[in-house]
Amino acid sequence: MTLAINGLPSLVSESLVEEYLEIKRHFATNDWGPGQLRGGRFAEVVLRAYQHLLGDTVTPFGRDIVAAEKTRIMNNVLSAGTIDEHVRQKTVPLVRLLLDFRNNRDVAHLGGFDANSTDTLFVMTCATWILCEFIRVYGGYPMDRAQEIVDGLAVKEYPVIIERNGELFIARHDLGAKEEVLVWLMKNPSATGSVLEDKVGDSNKSRVRRKLKEMVDDKLIGLAANGDYFIMPRGLAVVAADSLLQYHP
Repeated sequence: MTLAINGLPSLVSESLVEEYLEIKRHFATNDWGPGQLRGGRFAEVVLRAYQHLLGDTVTPFGRDIVAAEKTRIMNNVLSAGTIDEHVRQKTVPLVRLLLDFRNNRDVAHLGGFDANSTDTLFVMTCATWILCEFIRVYGGYPMDRAQEIVDGLAVKEYPVIIERNGELFIARHDLGAKEEVLVWLMKNPSATGSVLEDKVGDSNKSRVRRKLKEMVDDKLIGLAANGDYFIMPRGLAVVAADSLLQYHP
C-alpha cells in the first residue's frame, strides 16, 4: 500500500511510513529489542515533521538532531497555535517517551527484569496512534479511516507460522526439530511436550522428547512445574542470530 501524507514533505511522509513498518515487522516477529530502537528512529522522523510544521529548516536525514534542539522543537510545537491541538498536546509527550525508551529502557536498566516485550507493545501502540493522527490531520481523513489506512499498511514478509481453520503450522521446510521447537515457542508462550511432538517435522516422538530434554539442559528452553515448555533467553538469542523467523521458500 502506498501512502502519502500530503501536508508533510514527501521524504518525511515516506520515512514515517517506512519506520512504522519496521516497528510493525519487529513486533510481528517478537524481535523486541530492535522494535524499541525503531521507536526512537520513528520519533526522529516525527521531529522533522515538527520542524516542517513550525516553518523551520528540516534537518536532512542522516544528520543528527542534537538533544537541546530536540527539546526546543518539542517545546515550540507545544506552544504553536498554528499546529493542530491534538498533534501539539498528545503527540509531543509520546515522542518524548519514544526517544526515552531508546536510551533508558533496555534490560540493563531494569535490574535483570526483561520488560522488552511490554515495552515494544507500548512503542508499537504509540507509533500507531501518532501515525494515525498525522494521517487524520495532514492527510484529511477522519480518524476511523486513518486507522483503516494504518491497519492496511502491510509488512512485506511471509509468516513462519501460518494459521488454517484455527490450527497453526510451521511453514519453513528447512528447519530441524530443535529449530522448529524454538520457532513454535516464539509464537506461543508455552506448549506441552505432546503439542511439540505433533508440530515438529520429526515423526519419531521419542527422539523429539530426547531433543526437548537436551534443549532444557542447554538452557534453550525451560520446563515449568506444570509440564509446559517455554523459550529461554539463550533460545531467543539463537532465534535472532539464525534468523529463524524469516521465511525461506
